[in-house]
Amino acid sequence: MAKRRDMKKAVRRISEDLMVECLAVRQDNKDIPQADIENVAKSILLLQADFVNRLSHVDKRQVKRFFAQYTDDLATSTNEIVDSIFHLA
Repeated sequence: MAKRRDMKKAVRRISEDLMVECLAVRQDNKDIPQADIENVAKSILLLQADFVNRLSHVDKRQVKRFFAQYTDDLATSTNEIVDSIFHLA
């Protein structure tokens, strides 16, 4: 199991990568409405805030279960945002 600090850094890195990808799509296609880009960017920021905050409140009796659910939720949320970025283009 990774340290919480390392997990927080990983979540921030994932968020940065998603934001860069979102901005790259915007640069490649100027016809995308600004509101759509802002909605995706907000969802990325909410993802980062939610998952970093969740790491601060781990129930010590169910650590394995928490991290199993956490990684599943992170993968699902990340895939949803990747899909929304893909549909922008």
